[in-house]
Amino acid sequence: MNKSAITAYVAVVLILVTLAITSCSNSVNYDPMKAHHDENSFKSRIEVGLFDWLSMMLKEGVYPDVVQKNIEEVLAKVDFSKINSPSDVPRATWIGQATVLVQYQGINFLTDPHLTDYAAPLNFGTKRFTPPALSFEEMPEIDFVVISHNHYDHLDSRTVDMFGDSVMWFVPLGLKSWFLERGISAKKVVELDWWESHEFSKKASLTVTISFTPSIHWSKRTPWDTNKSLWGSWAVEIGDFNSWFAGDTGYDENMFKEIGQKLGPFQLAMIPIGAYEPRYFMLSQHLDPEQAVLVHQDIQAQKSIPIHWGTFQLSHESFLEPPELLAESMKKYGLADDDFRGMKIGQTVEIEINQ
Repeated sequence: MNKSAITAYVAVVLILVTLAITSCSNSVNYDPMKAHHDENSFKSRIEVGLFDWLSMMLKEGVYPDVVQKNIEEVLAKVDFSKINSPSDVPRATWIGQATVLVQYQGINFLTDPHLTDYAAPLNFGTKRFTPPALSFEEMPEIDFVVISHNHYDHLDSRTVDMFGDSVMWFVPLGLKSWFLERGISAKKVVELDWWESHEFSKKASLTVTISFTPSIHWSKRTPWDTNKSLWGSWAVEIGDFNSWFAGDTGYDENMFKEIGQKLGPFQLAMIPIGAYEPRYFMLSQHLDPEQAVLVHQDIQAQKSIPIHWGTFQLSHESFLEPPELLAESMKKYGLADDDFRGMKIGQTVEIEINQ
């Protein structure tokens, strides 16, 4: 990609983003007494802007090619008999990118659902290489959705419109207004700050607790809403099954250990392993596979599944590198292969609950 092509691309994207119906309301009650709040936004450790990205792209050049053979290697046939059967054992199906379907005891929930072709406001820009394992029509009945932050590969307006008021939405502080602007009922959107929890009620005999936990990231959908909404990770406890979804994050040993101490241990963690190169640019905001293993240990996860790779080409590592480096890191830290094994899009794993 040459300089003129990058400049033209960025100009078009900015125009489209500006025209997109996205924003955060000015009604957020920021609390400067909290360490992650500022007076008019949330505090992020990440300070990278458009020109930093442009400079990196000019230095690194085009993303690695993705060939059809590699695409086919990351796809698995969906086991619909499992997905559509009662979930007496906890199970998770990777739909693609950061989208996971988790099922247990009659509860079905999704993480950062993205079921369309582009990680962009319109049908333009970053296009997915691998299709979602399940279409909207193939989904079982979904009870609730957790959203980690507002970047386009995690919060897709077209997918949100598909589900609408049929689900409960759990979102970071500052994002509720975005959902209301799309016509979703206020009763269907629960907005939480870090360390806040909400009880989801479906069956009186089953306790479901959803807690918003920190991460190292940032938020932005337009040129004027940087860090106006929060970002984070989610702990979801369904009866005797405890899971954690990392969303998008850089690494902080103390933060992840605090999550594990306060809300862990977790029988299942969903941890990103992709979009990490070049490290001088991505280190502050995305885990690499070795750091993902450290997070697995820090939060006290029994089993983890790798997400956030194999769907969109968002950075400069090769398409199949993340799971290869994950396997090497597992050996380095002396962990069993099954503790945190690469999986294919569409694959379902069942989780044994160790009492």
